[in-house]
Amino acid sequence: MARRTAPAKDVFRFTAVLEKMPGRFGWTFVEFPHDVQALFGKKGAVRVKGAVNGVPMDRALMPTKSGYHVIVLGIDLRRRAKVKAGDHAAFEVWRDPRPDVVELPEELRETLDFLPAFKADWERLTPGMKRSILTWVNSAKTTPTRAKRVAEVLRRSETGHPWFQRTVKRDI
Repeated sequence: MARRTAPAKDVFRFTAVLEKMPGRFGWTFVEFPHDVQALFGKKGAVRVKGAVNGVPMDRALMPTKSGYHVIVLGIDLRRRAKVKAGDHAAFEVWRDPRPDVVELPEELRETLDFLPAFKADWERLTPGMKRSILTWVNSAKTTPTRAKRVAEVLRRSETGHPWFQRTVKRDI
């Protein structure tokens, strides 16, 4: 996957220590050291692209009750970046210029093109739900497994699975 670059003035570079929220299922995260509202004009979540230790990432700056924003780092990203809670990591972050666009694997793109009703259901999903489904589909190690997962997404669309029931896009 090619790493996209952004204009230098829009890139925020920092080093941070990875922290882990308490509890068995606590997230591993870093605090974003800048004022998100001042930079981006919003208090809520902001989609960003960037890199951690040179490994590309596509994440969100997530607001906390304390007023700062964090970047959550899943196990897959931490493994690729070779970091764990307590480690220092180098970050490079910029605002995602197209936060609603998700890249489709070939197997899903072909299925959507072939089945208009499935494509209509897919288009009604929120970008976050699409990203969640694509993470599952793309985590397959082989093409046949990805194809099976696409078939499962299609089955869920046809049977009214909850993924496809809350399909109203919100304007932000």
